[in-house]
This record gives sequence, C-alpha cells and structure tokens, in this order.
Amino acid sequence: MEIATRQTGPAWIFPAWLEPRLISDARFARAYDAIGDQRRALLKSIIAHNFALNPPASVLREQHHRMLASGLRCRSSITPRPFILLLVDSSLDAPALLLGALMPALCSGAADVLVVRLGSRASVPESLLTSCELAGQERVASLSATLAAQLLIECAQSGLPGLVLHPDTPEMRRVLNRPALRTALDSSFLRLAPLRVPRGLGVWRDTVDQFALDALAFLYAGLELEAGGAKPGRGASKPQDKSRFQAFASVPRELLLVPDACVETAPSAARLVLGESCSGLWTWPELSDALFTATMQACTTAPETQF
Repeated sequence: MEIATRQTGPAWIFPAWLEPRLISDARFARAYDAIGDQRRALLKSIIAHNFALNPPASVLREQHHRMLASGLRCRSSITPRPFILLLVDSSLDAPALLLGALMPALCSGAADVLVVRLGSRASVPESLLTSCELAGQERVASLSATLAAQLLIECAQSGLPGLVLHPDTPEMRRVLNRPALRTALDSSFLRLAPLRVPRGLGVWRDTVDQFALDALAFLYAGLELEAGGAKPGRGASKPQDKSRFQAFASVPRELLLVPDACVETAPSAARLVLGESCSGLWTWPELSDALFTATMQACTTAPETQF
C-alpha cells in the first residue's frame, strides 16, 4: 500500500552560520552568462535525460504490512531521507559527474538538499553553479575543509538519518578522517555514500564530426578519455573497420561513448555505454533508490498486538 502524504517527524535545521557562505545570486548570474548558450544546452539535455531516467518521487511515505505463515507480522514505513548533503571537491567539477549525483538527490523526495564545494568561493567553477541553477538547486556553499567537517559534525548530531554523498578522493578522506568528525559519525544515524570517480573512459568515432572535443572536455572536465576510430582534425576519413570497433569496445571500461547507431551493437565490456545524443548522462553505480530512503520496521509474533 502506498500513501502520498507530507513528511512527518523532525526536520533538519539549516545551520545559521552557513547562510553567509552560500553563493550569491549575482555570482550565479555571472556564471550563467559566462557559460554560453551551447554549453547551457548541453546541461539542459543532461537534466532532461536524468528526469526521464529518475522521475521525481511521487510517494513521500510508503507503508507495507506483511503476515507470514510462521505467524510473524511486520510493518515497514519507508520515507525519503530528511536531508541530503552533496559534498564535492574538484573531482566532481565535471558537469556529467555532478549532475549524475545531484539529480537523483533532487528527485528523491528529500526535504532538503544542499551542495557544498570544498575551497574558496573563487574556486567554484562556473559549470558547477550553472548546472545547479538549471537543475533548480540554488543553495550552494563553498567551505574550507575545517568548516566542512564542522557542518558534518552538526549533521551527525542532528539525530536524523540524513545522507552525505561525496567523491572518494584523498582530499575528501582527509576531511572525513578528522578524529572529532569520525567520533561524531560513528555514533550517528548519518549515512555516508562515497562515489568512486571513474577512471576508465573511452570514446569511439565513426566520423571526425562526431563527439566534438570541446563538448566532451566540458562535460567530463578533468577526466581522460581514450579515443578510438576517426581522429578529429585529420580531415575526411574512410569508413571505420567494424573489427577495430569491436576490439576497442571490448576493453573493460566504466564508460564508453559511441555513435548512437553503435549503442546496440557495442560489446558489454563497459559498465555504461552512451550514445552521442546522451553523451553526458553519467550514472553512478553506487546510487540506488533504497539509498535515498529511510526505513522503519516493526515485527511481532503476538497475535493481540495491533499494527
């Protein structure tokens, strides 16, 4: 049985000291203008594809009652987490990676979502701010490692089953392994979900005009893509040999970008195969629907107990 309702229970209290550290509307506006029309169009396409892949949650509380043949009765109540903190460093500046984590969070039904980028305000890239704004996420803060640890301590001390998404990088591990924070996390209901930044990426072109270099450099900034097939900048090329494509696509990778016509025929060695029309639709294998919900379960075998 599913019940659509408003969330109940305690809410996350937004730390007052964080307010002055939020990125201003004026900075968002400058970033939006600086990105340009073509790159904004790329971001909008990623957001649209993510909405199609992970539509916004229509159920804010889900209840299940089960009576087993053994006499065991169980009641489960599943609700979106009260808050989600997307804590990032420069490893998630690539819009494809950032939106791959942000969009599921925004669509999960969580009451509150906050994006925090480690570093100074000046270091927050325009692509991150524009990605967030186009997705409807206008609460973005820039914090030092010390203040980020303080925020996590307050999240842990809230007593709420919030969720923290973060890249699994040396910089982030140094923040999370601070003794005071580690103690707070170990005794809290806060859930941490590390995201492994991808390393094995490849792109195959049948013709030199496929997968524009500047678009890929923008979507996957900071990541190295191994290129195969036709080489941009070398003029017209003869049709690509299918055996070469099969050999290139058979190499195990986390992401393989191929022409749309090749998506169905590409070998399954890559975890994620994307056609050119969906080239920025990165999905994190660590993220699942269950991760974004909190479950309360009650069980009994006493027949007189009322559920």
